[in-house]
Amino acid sequence: MFLRWATILFLSACAQAPQPAAPEWARFIHPEPVVIQGYDGDAMEPFLARDGSTLFFNNSNAPDAQTDLHWAERVNDTTFVYRGRIDGANSPALDGVASLSAAGRLCFISTRSYEATLSTVYCSTWREGAADAPSLQREASVHIRGRLMFDLEQSASGSELVVADGEFRGGPAPATADLRLARWRDGRFALSAADDTMFSALNTPALEYAAALSADGLTLAFTRLEGHMPFIRTNIWIARRSAINAAFDAPVRIDAIDGDWVEGPTFSSDDRAIYYHRKVGDHYSIWRVSR
Repeated sequence: MFLRWATILFLSACAQAPQPAAPEWARFIHPEPVVIQGYDGDAMEPFLARDGSTLFFNNSNAPDAQTDLHWAERVNDTTFVYRGRIDGANSPALDGVASLSAAGRLCFISTRSYEATLSTVYCSTWREGAADAPSLQREASVHIRGRLMFDLEQSASGSELVVADGEFRGGPAPATADLRLARWRDGRFALSAADDTMFSALNTPALEYAAALSADGLTLAFTRLEGHMPFIRTNIWIARRSAINAAFDAPVRIDAIDGDWVEGPTFSSDDRAIYYHRKVGDHYSIWRVSR
């Protein structure tokens, strides 16, 4: 979600270094666009509900945009019907990156209180197109000015929240971005520094953000941004772990996901497809690849 602060122009995708053939679980094919009937704006940061019925997304996060949370209902794998903005979730500030647990807890990123609280994670309850009054998850942030959680993904169980912790040093994009974990305890999410080792094989000097968890929590897809202007590129990577609470193994890049500003993966309900956004011309739209 850091593109809200990034106004840089993508100029080159760079040649990709060859890598060994991906294991079967990491092989995806056939990129295809997703149609949201009744909506023609930018569609970014998709999240597909665990039962596959509802697509959440936000519109453009450009600095001059009013970024809000939206939703659509499924017709088939590549077609959804637009139902509007999410009542109760949006504010005059940036609101985006929705994620829903199987039980209906809706979490998202909002900058509405950052200046006062240095926190950006909010959670609510999803009720058929609307969200109950969102509550600020103060303990899911580090409370250091210039640091903010700008992406999140909630596990199906609702017990884990993978966040992207970014450090901004006055430039348009974060200087650092790593994946971290917050756990649901005593009715709230709280960062757990002891769990940072869970992502040791994923976090690098590049920027890692926009994670997605499979239904069983054992597979994680995420976005990595590498390079410097004008040679910036984004790719989506995927990794596995042997058990909940175990560290993730080294990730594999998903070759089938290609293009400008590919970001924000989310798994289908059966984990056999990944949805994501990409930029085509000057428009962001949602795409899909399948195993």
